[in-house]
Amino acid sequence: MIVLDTDVMIEVQRGRPGAARWLSAVGDHVAIPAPVAWEMLTGARDRVELGRTVRFLKSFAVVDIDPADSRLATELITDLTPKSGLSLPDFLIAAQAINRNAVLCTFNMKHYAAVPGLNAVAPYERLE
Repeated sequence: MIVLDTDVMIEVQRGRPGAARWLSAVGDHVAIPAPVAWEMLTGARDRVELGRTVRFLKSFAVVDIDPADSRLATELITDLTPKSGLSLPDFLIAAQAINRNAVLCTFNMKHYAAVPGLNAVAPYERLE
């Protein structure tokens, strides 16, 4: 399974060519953690953008947080705060990826590098 971080989802939503090519190449093995969906929804600037985001997110499987994710996120927060630079959604996203033995595709490699046991990769090279 491949899970996508918010920065990758934004690239996909904006229709960036690299994102579109990469996403079509990986196929159906992609999901998004619930905190990624929440970040995208709360980032909407108005009701129109919110509606577009809701429709966009419906084309992806969303992985809900379970108790094991909450426990692992708490452990990661306790072990890595404040030095990691990760936010609460980042800890939850990392916990979900670890608990599912998933690859987290993100451009935020610097911060996620601090998380032990997390398989994080940049999905493609951004040219901007």
